[in-house]
Amino acid sequence: MLMSRLRGAGLIAVCVVPFALIPAAPATASPAAPSGAGPSATVTLLTGEKVTVTMTTDGATDPQVRDERGRPVGFLAQRKGKDTFVYPDSALPYVSAGLLDKQLFNLTELVEDGYDDAHSDRLPLIVRYADRSARTKVSASQDGAEKVLDLESIQGAALRAERSDDFWTSITATSRKRAAAGAPTLGGGITKIWLDGKSRGALAESTAQIGAPQVWADGNIGAGVDVAVLDSGIDPDHPDLAGRIVATRNFVPEYPILDRLGHGTHVASTIAGSGAASGGVEKGVAPGVRLHIGKVLGDNNYGENSGIIEGMEWAARDQHAKIINLSLGDSPTDGTDPMSLAVNELSAETGALFVVAAGNQGREYGIGTPAAADAALSVGAVDRTDALAGFSSMGPRLGDRAVKPDITAPGAEILAARSQYAKDGEGSYMVMSGTSMATPHVAGAAALLAAKHPELNGEQLKQLLTSTTERLPDMTAYAGGTGRLDVAAAEKATLFGSSTVTFGYAEWTSPAVHTPVTRPVRYTNLGDAPVTLDLSASLTGLPAGQVTLSQSRLTVPAHGDAEVKVTVSFDGMPFDQAFSGFLTATAGSAAIRTTLSAGQETERHKLVVTTKDRSGRPLTGALTVMGAKGHFEYVSVDATGTATLRLPVDTYAAWFSGDVEGVHGPYSKGAVLMPANGLELDQDRAVVLDAAEAKRVRTTTPERADVTEASFGFSQQSRISGGSDWYTGTAPDASYDSVWALPTGNTRTDGFAFGTRWRLTQPALQIAGYDDLRAQHAARPLPAGSSHVDAVLAGDRDVHGKAVVVRHDPGKKIEDEAAAAAAAGARMLVVVNDGVGRLAPWTSSEWGPVDPPPVTVVTLSHDQGEQLISRIQRERRVKLDVTSNPTATYVYDLQRDYQGGLPADLTYRADRSNLARITASYRNWRSDRVLQARGSRGAGNMMTSLTPAPAPARGERTEWVTAGIPWTDQVLVPNVISQQSEWTTYRAGGTASQTWFSPVQRPRLVTVMDTVVRHSDGAFQVFVPGWGDSGAAHMGEMAWGTAQQSLQLYQGNDLIARNDDGSGLYLTLAPERLPYRLVSENSRGEVAGPYSTSTRTEWGFTSGAVTSGRDAKPALIQLDYAVETDPAGKADRHADLEVTPSTLPGVVGAGTIRKVTVDVSYDDGITWRRAGLRRDGDAWRAELDAPRKAAFATLRTTASDSRGNTVEQRINRAFGLK
Repeated sequence: MLMSRLRGAGLIAVCVVPFALIPAAPATASPAAPSGAGPSATVTLLTGEKVTVTMTTDGATDPQVRDERGRPVGFLAQRKGKDTFVYPDSALPYVSAGLLDKQLFNLTELVEDGYDDAHSDRLPLIVRYADRSARTKVSASQDGAEKVLDLESIQGAALRAERSDDFWTSITATSRKRAAAGAPTLGGGITKIWLDGKSRGALAESTAQIGAPQVWADGNIGAGVDVAVLDSGIDPDHPDLAGRIVATRNFVPEYPILDRLGHGTHVASTIAGSGAASGGVEKGVAPGVRLHIGKVLGDNNYGENSGIIEGMEWAARDQHAKIINLSLGDSPTDGTDPMSLAVNELSAETGALFVVAAGNQGREYGIGTPAAADAALSVGAVDRTDALAGFSSMGPRLGDRAVKPDITAPGAEILAARSQYAKDGEGSYMVMSGTSMATPHVAGAAALLAAKHPELNGEQLKQLLTSTTERLPDMTAYAGGTGRLDVAAAEKATLFGSSTVTFGYAEWTSPAVHTPVTRPVRYTNLGDAPVTLDLSASLTGLPAGQVTLSQSRLTVPAHGDAEVKVTVSFDGMPFDQAFSGFLTATAGSAAIRTTLSAGQETERHKLVVTTKDRSGRPLTGALTVMGAKGHFEYVSVDATGTATLRLPVDTYAAWFSGDVEGVHGPYSKGAVLMPANGLELDQDRAVVLDAAEAKRVRTTTPERADVTEASFGFSQQSRISGGSDWYTGTAPDASYDSVWALPTGNTRTDGFAFGTRWRLTQPALQIAGYDDLRAQHAARPLPAGSSHVDAVLAGDRDVHGKAVVVRHDPGKKIEDEAAAAAAAGARMLVVVNDGVGRLAPWTSSEWGPVDPPPVTVVTLSHDQGEQLISRIQRERRVKLDVTSNPTATYVYDLQRDYQGGLPADLTYRADRSNLARITASYRNWRSDRVLQARGSRGAGNMMTSLTPAPAPARGERTEWVTAGIPWTDQVLVPNVISQQSEWTTYRAGGTASQTWFSPVQRPRLVTVMDTVVRHSDGAFQVFVPGWGDSGAAHMGEMAWGTAQQSLQLYQGNDLIARNDDGSGLYLTLAPERLPYRLVSENSRGEVAGPYSTSTRTEWGFTSGAVTSGRDAKPALIQLDYAVETDPAGKADRHADLEVTPSTLPGVVGAGTIRKVTVDVSYDDGITWRRAGLRRDGDAWRAELDAPRKAAFATLRTTASDSRGNTVEQRINRAFGLK
């Protein structure tokens, strides 16, 4: 074993909370953020954490995670392709133990499937129970979740969990207490939880190609066979389906059973269409069958997996369907997901054959559920020339690398019945392509065989079909199964064998010595005479001796079975590869094929991690290990201080977090972060992480400031194609007084970074000699300034005007003790912690409580608190020197990144040489509570922000930021309005100013957020933030439900799209370059104040197909206004008004501004005055001339450029007048 002693390394902080309404964008000073950002989306996970991501064309990015109180939490994020997985610390042990489906944490899929908080108030789940009794004991509802379906076939149920952690708490409260003793478990009899994901239809050629006419010629049209089609509904009045439909049922009740998508009708007619609408020409494969139609896909082509399972149970159990067609599917799986389990169970129970589309991913390892099920007859697609269709998903199956698909059939450009309710196409028929179209060819063929051989069960029908396919010599088994469907050959055949045999994926050993694996293959003879078969077998790419047979010739008796044993040797087989091949049995010119598969896992080695505290004793904590190729493991390091993992050869990053003693005494608590990076695991390896070598991570500032929040973490960007980028971090809660990290010495690792992010604030309250305290932010503050306050112990008869000191009693609420102290006339309550660490206030959320305690509340750590109590007991009269700053006049937002490794000195010394100063002015009209947050981008381009914190409702403060990195600010009035700046990088020693909520508020687009963009595929998306203020390029939005927005898009004079719910537009435009008009109408009354009560903006622009292959943003002219107003939003009657038209950087088709007009109304638009404008650089200026009695100014502005782009904007009551 290779021994090494590492000093760790770490990455950028990603323990963050989301900006509430708007993602960030680049800035006036120094744009420094990546392009392509879109609207943000927030998802409440099963575990209760809220994750906000920015949606881009590359999927979900910039994950920001907070708990139910709005506090940042630790998490692990993995970025692989377009998928972003975010695992909070609370979920990692359960994911690692296989109890939670990873798709529950796939933010890209959750948002794309409409499971974000804005589109769904519940999270759909599928759960499986340990036994049937546990399932039946579950009531219609349980804590935080409602049962909506019993899924008996998988011993489970479909639940809808509320957007809280109630359900999660109810099933993990007990197991979390036992976590230290072993692997976690779920309560309530639950053995696994999956996301109830959405399956979708998969969309392709012809009966003659598969030999159906020869079968019809023998009089077989599948008469009387029951076939179920679970799809998007049906057109019951289509002539080709007249008399074919015997039963229907809808499993998506929000839609009618009518087929408005057209998919289900097309599939059903491919199976059973009579061809009546074409004079009998366009006939289905088995026009004599009885159709049972279940609608499991909505009109949007999606259906929840639980509803599909319910449809399966209905078709197999209630309708007794012999053949069940599923031209649909979800993401690739290993065949152990709920839909696959249901297929296996129902197949065994009822003898039905499930014929399932393989999927349209067009790649290896692309077999989706339920096609991945063992019992499913999964179907790939070929074109007219029997070449594999480019969209057809290929195997191997995930996990055991079994062969899928089982068979192929025509699926490209298939002509079949068109639903009269479908939007696409015209007439009675339409062309579609996909494995969805190949699947009904096979289902119809199965029905023909069932009509001829009613005694055969579903598995035997599957074997008969796969045994008699047309061999496609250029296609591996993983691409096309045994071959292309040949129903004519199948109908004539009397002999068939097993469809597929998998020999598994052998575990890697060194030396590589394995016991050969033997599997039986059975042949069945339906004929009246025995048949002798000549047998041969091979796996493509392996020597002939790798596969051996128990005999080379086998005689199968008439009306009987015979078996041959196939053995695969894994010795000498290449690592980390899957191999497929065939067992071929020939009798004369007939050949029966069975697919074979085998493989050997990649080389693996042990990684032993030992953790020690500062005294050398074993240290408990959490260890996450992440590989560059995407593998990750999470383990809880127990009291032995050792964790052993068996991992594939790769380069790994490891991250350990645990608790150590802090800086304020034996009862204080510090967090230690011990990363190890660049671990090349090509042999067994041991790593020691020693907290004695950790250094304190901290910052110093020019003025005294308290750390109110901080986050720390690391990222590792993969340097290999197809690898994963990892981000992980932690945000120590209020109980910690320090953070420590392990330096890396001279070790440097490419793509690796450690990040620190700090928010420090002028201390709200200080007590001389006691620095380990926290003031409850929501409690009544002391008046500003210094004072002397006598301290007494609880129970003293005279507490009036004094500081009452009490030991914390876990059985009492601090707010109740504060109320009692206030009632007794106390001036302040000091609560001393009875345990380890600082005593966090009873609420850490800046959003509450609604009724603050009527007395100042301070908590002291155990060590310092007991010192104070002892002093009072000795001296009886103790005066505390107290300084109060109820409203902070300065704050610091700091970030320090360490790329490649960590130095021995981890102190960030912030001073004017590396800071910039921002003078921030807040002008909230209502003087309500205002919150402010600031986001940053550091190493690895990872966005970080901290919890929104109080800012002055009206007033100014100084805000210091680290220079040289991009920052974006967000300021919000909770539940009313949010404003956000563009990304700005400030220079060291520089100064800047920001004004928030000032007039004039109107629609304002941004540079990197995809507000209005034309994609390379012709799609056009529109999102218009309606309420940007007059700050430096601010964008703004009202809280949901407080304002109205109507967006309209015209091509010429024709209205082509409209949306009135504020969610934007998404449509496909014609490729020609054409003129368009985009209208945004916004109204909000006086919700956010008396100004900008409504606006109307109309942009004129031209747009055509994007030929560069990249997205393009049209040139929409933006209008920025500047007018000097007082804090109440009122301007002098003869003030200067400045209008600056511009277009965003990077837009297509922008010209030079040529003309600007401004009309002003002082009577709400009844009369207008044209302002006399004078140009000043890029701005146009005018002097107001307001009548004496006028109270408001309404603006109407136009601008146009040399390329024909225009804007017309009206802002009602844009600002007030003095």
